[in-house]
Amino acid sequence: MSVWITANILLNLITMINSILTILICLFILILIVKFHRKSRSVPLLLAGHTCSTLLISAFMLASMATVSLFGYMGIPLEQHANTIWCRWRGFFIHGFLCALYDSYILQAAYRLCRVVFYRRKHLHSFPLYSLLVPTESLFGVVSISPVLLRDDVIYLPNEFYCQTPFTNIPAITYIAIRLFLLPLLFIALVYVCLLRHVRRRNSSSTTTTTTMSNSNCRRTKQNTRDLIVIRRLLLMLGVLILLGLPSIIFLSILIITGYHIPVTYRIGWLSVSFSLVFLAYMLIQLTSPLRKTVRRIFRRDSPDRNRNNLSHEQQQPLTKI
Repeated sequence: MSVWITANILLNLITMINSILTILICLFILILIVKFHRKSRSVPLLLAGHTCSTLLISAFMLASMATVSLFGYMGIPLEQHANTIWCRWRGFFIHGFLCALYDSYILQAAYRLCRVVFYRRKHLHSFPLYSLLVPTESLFGVVSISPVLLRDDVIYLPNEFYCQTPFTNIPAITYIAIRLFLLPLLFIALVYVCLLRHVRRRNSSSTTTTTTMSNSNCRRTKQNTRDLIVIRRLLLMLGVLILLGLPSIIFLSILIITGYHIPVTYRIGWLSVSFSLVFLAYMLIQLTSPLRKTVRRIFRRDSPDRNRNNLSHEQQQPLTKI
């Protein structure tokens, strides 16, 4: 087996492992929501479940692509090693659900904006409203990527053993990059700037009227600060996702400037995405307060049991003479 084939097998294997890890974390989050919060009408939990679902589907599609490619480099033929309908739809869905994933963070940012700036308008951050926005956003995210499928831009790549929009198709790849990465990041950054200015202005005005500030205003200021921290984490996660997609951007720039297509472009690109999916799945627990509290409560419940067992074990040990 040549070094080239070994390197490709290793990259696909790491991508598959990261995808499986993301799937396990997402299943754990969904189990927490169903078991402990199934009767809750909390908007943050609804948005977390939506983001978790898009993460789960994206990781499943990526794991399927990595597995097919892995078998191809190992010389194991599959029916999917051809320009089949499922091959093309899978190449479309991986971009479509990644787009829905990014849009889910837009929805979270919009919720924070409405809760901080328009907190008096309860209908703007109500559970029924976001129950309608969640499926609408998911459908829009997938449909907005559909031009690459309608124009037959998703094709079978014989050197990769799966279907995808090739980097050599500059117009289609540019459209995907703008719709998938650039627009969500710009929207999140805009929301963050608006929230930052609003919270700073409110906090500066509150410091001049500290003696006359009511308890409700104090609670509102603390809530605004907490929401601002959440928005910073949202911006951090999207920034890291863009940063991890930097290899693909570099490879695309090299292709446009020099006309040379680096052979490991696709595998390095999907490898960076797989690492980012793991990071986003883990940070989803840290970002959502009810989930974070539930996880801490579970581990805190196990901790006294372990301490009690250790204490009883120590009491059963015979005392030694000094």
